[in-house]
Amino acid sequence: MAKRNFPNSRRNTQVTLEPDVAIAVMGIASAYSDGEELGHEEDYALGEILCSISGFEDYSEEAYVELYNRAIDVIHEEGWEGALVQAVESLPNKDYREAAYMTVLTVLVVDGELPDDEGDFLAGLQESLKISDARAQEIMDEVFGEDEDEDEE
Repeated sequence: MAKRNFPNSRRNTQVTLEPDVAIAVMGIASAYSDGEELGHEEDYALGEILCSISGFEDYSEEAYVELYNRAIDVIHEEGWEGALVQAVESLPNKDYREAAYMTVLTVLVVDGELPDDEGDFLAGLQESLKISDARAQEIMDEVFGEDEDEDEE
């Protein structure tokens, strides 16, 4: 499998995605980045994390399906790399960038591991989203915190 790097080319596009679509695109496209489509586990993780993010918790099942389909359309039109770049450029503030980072992290680690190539991809995403190392670690601690507490008991 080829090494996954986060695409960093700037595009000259005037199309801005709505933040919720951008975050969904990032979650779905991060799963596609290994050359495979979104699996059941990744799809479930994406739905769960989106439902826990402020602004998404009140989505109905129909609204989630519509959001998912809109994100898939963007990925099909732009390719997964182009869609990721467009999504990053569409996020209006720090809160959305951090929500996107958490979403991608959750999708990548749903299988219980984060291989080096996925770690490299995540590091590139962190840089593109302008998230500091300290804040990225805090987000990782939030995502993995419950599991570590359970392991200690």
